[in-house]
Amino acid sequence: MKAFRPTFGRQPWPDGLLALQIYALPDLPHRSPLDTLLTDLRTAMAPFPVLPVRADSFHITLDMVTSAPAEAISDAERRNVVDRLRTALAGTGPIRLQAGSPIAYRTGVRLDLHPDSELAALQHRVRGAVHEVFGPDSTGYPLGVLHMTAAYAAADTDTDELAQAIHRIRPGHAPFTVSRIILNEVYWRRAPLPGHNGLVGRQIGWDTIATIPLDA
Repeated sequence: MKAFRPTFGRQPWPDGLLALQIYALPDLPHRSPLDTLLTDLRTAMAPFPVLPVRADSFHITLDMVTSAPAEAISDAERRNVVDRLRTALAGTGPIRLQAGSPIAYRTGVRLDLHPDSELAALQHRVRGAVHEVFGPDSTGYPLGVLHMTAAYAAADTDTDELAQAIHRIRPGHAPFTVSRIILNEVYWRRAPLPGHNGLVGRQIGWDTIATIPLDA
């Protein structure tokens, strides 16, 4: 596993950049199965040089506007994309998913999501709405297998040992629901890893611009 470095589309993320992104947010009530899984996962990852995602920052990335930084996108364009997203997602009810098992991958730890066909179809509708406003070349974010990141690597580490530690978590799966989508301004900041002698990792944060409930 290699230390994580955020990217803006397919390019390195410049310091101080804000990016317009669309996220699906998990419903995460206290002591729900997903909350318990994430708590146990955080405990299992503690000996390793990975920075867990904060409890208020779990998300599923659907798309990112990469044709311009957020500060270059006008208020009119923001209102327009919110309107297009509401139209594209109209009639979509809450989506029920299962998270797990946790997977140690190239730059962190993520949770597999399944069945993900409904969420993937929603993601393509989101991309279509973004293209209607910003054009077909506005989204350099590569669409792949949908997932939810649980931690980002702050340094190179042995993926095998980490994979074994997170595989022992039981239960390793948790049901949850996605009932809202957000348009937001995303930023990255540096944050220390507790108990790792000053090691610093990357921590995600955002300011919400609009929330679109999935309410059929």
